Parts: sequence; C-alpha cells; structure tokens
Amino acid sequence: MSLFGDQISELSAALGVENEAARLVLGLVLCQVFALFYRAVLAGLPDAVRYSAIFLASIFVGYFVYGWYFLHHAFSGIGFWLMFRVLKWEVALPLNFLYQLGYLVVGYYFNNMVPGYAINWTTSQALITLKMIGFGFDLNDKKGSKLPSVVDVLGYTFFFGTYIVGPLDTYTRYEAFMEGTLFPKTHNPPLSMGIKRLCSGIAYILMSLITLSYFTTEFLLTEDFQKMNFVFRLLYVTCWGHCSLYKYLGVWCIAESSCMYMGYTYRGEDKWDGLRNVATTSFHMATQLQHIIDSWNINTNQWCVKYVYKRCRFLGSKSASQVMTLGFLALWHGLHFGYFLCFLQEFFYMFMERDATKNLLFQKLGAVLPSFLTTFVLWLYTKVFLSFALVGFELYHYSVIMRLYQSLYFICPIIASIVVALNLVFKAPKTDADKVH
Repeated sequence: MSLFGDQISELSAALGVENEAARLVLGLVLCQVFALFYRAVLAGLPDAVRYSAIFLASIFVGYFVYGWYFLHHAFSGIGFWLMFRVLKWEVALPLNFLYQLGYLVVGYYFNNMVPGYAINWTTSQALITLKMIGFGFDLNDKKGSKLPSVVDVLGYTFFFGTYIVGPLDTYTRYEAFMEGTLFPKTHNPPLSMGIKRLCSGIAYILMSLITLSYFTTEFLLTEDFQKMNFVFRLLYVTCWGHCSLYKYLGVWCIAESSCMYMGYTYRGEDKWDGLRNVATTSFHMATQLQHIIDSWNINTNQWCVKYVYKRCRFLGSKSASQVMTLGFLALWHGLHFGYFLCFLQEFFYMFMERDATKNLLFQKLGAVLPSFLTTFVLWLYTKVFLSFALVGFELYHYSVIMRLYQSLYFICPIIASIVVALNLVFKAPKTDADKVH
C-alpha cells in the first residue's frame, strides 16, 4: 500500500512516465519543502527538536517513495550498528562490507532482473550501501572513534537531504550538521544558490522528457533504425546516449539544492558546493573521457577512490586496482551484463586515452591542426565514445546490446584498438621525470 496511489497514477499517466519515477520526483519535491521549512523554522530551535523533526520527515519521505519497502534501508543501518556493537571492529569491518554489498546484490537479484531498469527500494539502497561501508572504514581508521547510538545511525541512514538519490555524504558531515557545528552560526546558507541548482535540475528533467521523445530507446531496436545510413545511426546513438543522462543530472541537481537550503553542502571559506555531484559545464564541454569521469557522479567516484582503489594497493598494480574498482562499480550498479560491459569499455578507453597523450604522431597532428578543429574533434570523440559505452548501461542485456553494436560495426572498440597500436608504435621516449615517477 502506498500514499496517494490513485493520484500519482493519474499524474504519471498524464506525463507519460512510470509511477515509480513520478513518486521519486515527488519525493524530491517533499525534500524541497522540508528543507525550506527547516531553514525558515527549525534551524534555530534546540537540537532535540531539530533532530526529531528531521528524523520524522526522513521516515515520511522513505514511506512515501517506497512504501513499507523502506524498512530494507533500516535493516542496513541496524545491521551496521549491531556488527560494530557486538563484534571486534577488525571483524565487523569486512563483515559489514559483505553484508551491505550482499544485501544490495540480493535485492537486485529479486527486483531488477527484468527487461529494463526498475525504480524500487534498491535505488536508495545503493547509496546507503556506500554510506554504511564508508562509515565502517572511517570508524575503524580513526583512533578513538566511538560507535554512535542506533538512533543516530538510522538518522544518518534516512537523512532526507541525501536519502533518495544522494548526494553521497559522510557521517562526519551529518554529525556536524546535527550538532550545529558544520558551518559558523554567523554564516547564512545562500538561498539563491539552492534555487539556481533547483532550476538547473528542473531544466534537465524537462530536457530529458523532450529529447527522449525524439531519441527513443525503442527506435534503436527497429528495422527503420537499421535502414539508416551508418553515419546517421552513429549520430543518433550519440544524441540518444547524451540525452539519456539528463534525467540523472536533473534529479542530482534537485537533491543537491535541498541540501544547499540547509547549509548541508558547506565546505569552508563561505563555499556551499561541498556535495556537488556533477560539474555541468565541465561535463558538457569535455574533450577527454577523463573529463567526463572527473565531472560526473563526483561523490561516488571520490568514494571509490578512497575506499576501494586506494585499499587495493596490496595488489601492487595501478591497473589491477582500477579493474577491482570498476568491477565493484559494475556490481554496485546491478547484475545486468550491460553494466559490466560498460565499465570494461571504460577501462579500455581510458588505457587508450592515457597513452595517446604520449603519442608523437598525435602530438604532431595537434601542432599542425587549428586549435578550434582539434578541440571540436576531441569533443565529438568524447560524446561518441561515451554514448557507445552507455549502450550497455541503458539496454542491459547481451543480445540487445550486441545487435545494436553490430549495426554500428563495433566502431569505437575498433578505433580504440587502432589507437592503442599507434600508441605503441609512436610512443614518446621516457624523460628523466617519467623514470623518477
């Protein structure tokens, strides 16, 4: 049973979206309301009142979006607390990692093994998994750490500002916010910054609805698409892939704006973008795939570097650490074949791109060609390769993905393989600085 089921069904039918998507967006609207209410009324009240109000609002958001399935998220928080309360922390740490990731994977198995992606309780569970794993590492790493109460852990788990789609935060930030020490009391979070981020989010949601009505996933699988000229097929997939990301940009910006209203995004020196999850300008203007990685899902990428990549140093290889990190990310996203194929391509393309910067042939071409032409070619390359990899992310299943890739003649992996070969042939000699590193 869910709140306002009939009304939300009518709204989703009118907008042409799924009930779950409409409920998730409305949940983000609720977070906006609660955040503004906190700013206007609760911010100056005693800690006990603020905590109680935030906790109740968070539980309401969880129930509104997921119904009683929100209790799965409580099991993550309670399980975390019990392990670190009962067991030695050196035992609780790996057990917590397995429990949180295992709970998520089992949830995927029973919920997401369907033809496409489904919004359900695993949507927020994915973020909570990272929060609880990171929290465990932080507790274990910091000497003299004390385990918070189970109520505090659940408060962090369900905090409405970051609960539905992020942004990913740490318990340290949450604790400082609840204690009123995150930012100086003389500092007032700028409302205009949050509203600006909200407007960006709304714009991206509208762009997603409009552009994906023209560049549809269904059309990619039709005979009409197959009959198109190859160049037009490639350009269509490029536009489709880029437009498919607008929905993520939209919900991330809206969620971030709620945190901005409350000052939850404070990062010192009167800066309020400490939880920025996407650098929109850098993302759209990227001329390297590395630029995309650096500007997209920033908090999750930073989390993976800190808690996975750097903790794989025992492997003795940066490439091995990168493979483990990308494998973790693929599994974290779900069990579909397409996720693993997408991150496998990321590894290969980044390997190609990294060595291409040392390619003498490309360096000479860059010196001869006009700078605007070089920039445009690199910008186009980034868009094409990104969208090609995203096919796995959006189509999920082997047979469907391979059918589309065949229609594109596997153009991106073939080009990448040729560039890798050229990188070996025209590799610049190592300098003394390279030898030192």
